[in-house]
Amino acid sequence: MTSRRSLISLVFALLPLTAVSQEVEIDFSNGKSMYDAWCGRCHGLDGKGIVAEELELEAPPPDFSDCSFNSREPRKDWKAVITHGGQARGLSMSMPAWGEALTEKQIDLMIEHIKTFCPDRSWPQGELNFRRAQVTAKAFPENEALLIPTYTHAGARTSTTRFVYEERIGPKGQWEVSLPFSSNHSSSVNGLGDIEVAGKILLHDDLRTLSVVSAGLEVGLPTGDASSGLGSGTWKLVPFLAAGKDFGPFFLQSSIKYEHPLKGNEKELVYALAFTYPLIDGKKGLIPMLEFHGITSLGEGHTTLFLTPQLYVGLVKRGHIALSIGTQFPVAGEKLFDYRIVAFFLWEYADGGLWW
Repeated sequence: MTSRRSLISLVFALLPLTAVSQEVEIDFSNGKSMYDAWCGRCHGLDGKGIVAEELELEAPPPDFSDCSFNSREPRKDWKAVITHGGQARGLSMSMPAWGEALTEKQIDLMIEHIKTFCPDRSWPQGELNFRRAQVTAKAFPENEALLIPTYTHAGARTSTTRFVYEERIGPKGQWEVSLPFSSNHSSSVNGLGDIEVAGKILLHDDLRTLSVVSAGLEVGLPTGDASSGLGSGTWKLVPFLAAGKDFGPFFLQSSIKYEHPLKGNEKELVYALAFTYPLIDGKKGLIPMLEFHGITSLGEGHTTLFLTPQLYVGLVKRGHIALSIGTQFPVAGEKLFDYRIVAFFLWEYADGGLWW
């Protein structure tokens, strides 16, 4: 396998170099000059990935002019693929490794040129796409599908499994729908809970300060059977703010939600802060997280604070499939339950299939 990879890398490295050496002089301080010389043969001089028919590749090259593709991954992932080849992030082996031929600075210059193929600079960059936490709302708009099971141990033991589908709208928007299925293990009641639909819009994204802020609105529909404890029995409006900030070795995410049922006086303020300390440079492996969140009942005036230690596990090199699991404990205020096991299975479907 190693010899095959080396042969592929050698072939794709030598062909463009040979062609270019006979035609133009390469400017090693110019990203476009280096891209045209080494990358244009496979990816197209315009970045669209349209290449000659006689050039047979293991997988079709991506379209760098597609702003959704161009923007959603951080530059360190682009750098890993250029330096170590496609296999570094679970991509095609047709992409050779250039780490021994180019310096880090030269690779950075080529990446910045590739970024110019996206004509719309309003798309937020992948450096601001922080990993999802259990409770804290995510600020970055995403294309994701999630399966979210929870188990609550209290006077009545209950479990809920939610299916969540999220889809981006342009550079800054997102819509989503959440379908909950709940079970009360004490009364053996099972059924559909309150369906939620939501929208989110990016308000601020700054690559220089590595910060992002968004706002959104969730709408809860009274689709569950309230008499069986599977729903609230009323419509609910939940405006929210979410933010994230990268501090180098760690990053923080925060959110605040105001839950307003259209009937009754059970208004709540839900606020959360998630601390993440990545232990890996890539996307496959364990990442510890710690969340603090609180719920304040505005009608009754009491507050409960929670602590949720958790592990986020990237299951594949590309990072588009992940698992997270944690345990939630009340640590102050009214004890709403003894403990709650929380988890999710995540699939970023725009980045690859479930099995690759």
